[in-house]
Amino acid sequence: MRRIAALLVLPAVLLAEDEKPAAEPPKKKTAAEVEIPDPGTPVEDAAVARQEVARFEKEMKEAKDPAKEVLLLERLGGWDHPEVLKAAAKYLKDREVTVAVAAAVAVARQGKSKDAAGKILLGVLKTEKRTDIICAAFVGMGKLGFDNKAAISEAQKLFQRDTRETHKAATRYFGYIKWKPAFRQLAEKLDEPHPAHPNDPHNPPESYWKERWMEWSSNVPYTRWALAQLVEGETFETTAEAKQWAESEGRKHDIEW
Repeated sequence: MRRIAALLVLPAVLLAEDEKPAAEPPKKKTAAEVEIPDPGTPVEDAAVARQEVARFEKEMKEAKDPAKEVLLLERLGGWDHPEVLKAAAKYLKDREVTVAVAAAVAVARQGKSKDAAGKILLGVLKTEKRTDIICAAFVGMGKLGFDNKAAISEAQKLFQRDTRETHKAATRYFGYIKWKPAFRQLAEKLDEPHPAHPNDPHNPPESYWKERWMEWSSNVPYTRWALAQLVEGETFETTAEAKQWAESEGRKHDIEW
């Protein structure tokens, strides 16, 4: 009996490898959580850029698997040159979502061609309906610092129209470009959603508020992050707190409520 008890309390490190619990798989990122690495390495010699693009195009023709194409686009995005930009942009409308997103990421890493890359990503929004690619375009424009008026207008539309992934991507865009006019609309998304009058018989059902809360809990970390980009050194937890700060300190930071 003592032997059995002792075995039960053996530390986990003494368990055989096949007895250890499996590691939890990494959480799959949502569309708006797409990551844009730092700009690729600048290529000064056009001949070198063309050589890299030629290799990329040859291997893309030979690739039979979207996963392989994604890896090739990731490698291409590691370089920064107008020739690379043109090559990556060709795959923005690929029917495979993962390939099109990888192309958007590669385009967004072209720091030397910031304006051209930003306009290409903005152009994607005119016809694209797939959420993953729309989000990649917005986050990519943000990372590029592409604060074109048309891009800002599109971000505002999505921010106001939706509360899901494109809303989150628009939030990230505002934060990256540090667009201060977004302060109030961001701050108004800080508070946890709940009915203004809990006892009102006309309130939506519990399922509605549960869905709203799930969206809010997913979005609010990005809302707080974006606000911190607009006002360096300040953080806000509630709408009332942000409003009070804006009314007393906002003018010093070009912030209005």
